[in-house]
Amino acid sequence: MGESAPKKINLNQLKVEVIQDVVIPIPQEIFASLDKLGQQSWRSQVTGTKVKLDTNRARTALLFGMVVADGFIAVQAEDRDEVKRVGRQVLELAGALGVKSAVNEHALSIIEGANAGEWRAVKHELDSTRETVIQTMEEMRDQDFATLVSIGGWLGGTRALASLMDANYKEEGAELLHQPELLADIIRRYREMPAKSHPGPLFDQVEETLVNLKPLMKKGANGNISKNSVTKVKQLTGALSKAAYGN
Repeated sequence: MGESAPKKINLNQLKVEVIQDVVIPIPQEIFASLDKLGQQSWRSQVTGTKVKLDTNRARTALLFGMVVADGFIAVQAEDRDEVKRVGRQVLELAGALGVKSAVNEHALSIIEGANAGEWRAVKHELDSTRETVIQTMEEMRDQDFATLVSIGGWLGGTRALASLMDANYKEEGAELLHQPELLADIIRRYREMPAKSHPGPLFDQVEETLVNLKPLMKKGANGNISKNSVTKVKQLTGALSKAAYGN
């Protein structure tokens, strides 16, 4: 947190994961880059939203990614109770996906780390949880669900980033939203999935949101992402998050 703010955040240096040849930035890395811009109001981004499960495993996979992103936000805010709640939700969602045994140890470590205030360790466990679920889904030949976990994490991180920048706009922070090529890749990969792998009206909203985000993540004539675009990104991702959570 003590680092001076960079003139520009280098997106190419962010840690990423590759899902079916789509390169997606890790939420933890984006949040860490935001820290370089100075103190952020992370506590204002802790929603405490509870998951409402149903039988749609595709929705559960998308939610898993979003919940892990919310976990990173709670860690940034150093909110013990919220991090522990996220740990329990991670376990519940993993159970619904049929991978509970694979993440049980990670979830318990998240809760123990929150109790001890060991935030670096909690971040590591959250990251490991996401990676473990994606890997397990791939081993189970549920590649489309693995993709949805990754997209959910990216959407959750993008929601928090846009909300922070909407409240305290900075050109350097808004630069993290400059991802038109990534959006094109995600949309392409999403459309390659068979419709049966992501059924229901929620996923119509997912595609619509991704398409509507794409022009907002392009720079304007002045070479920046505008405050108006940031606000619209916040609104779109916020509405999708509420729909995914069932609120």
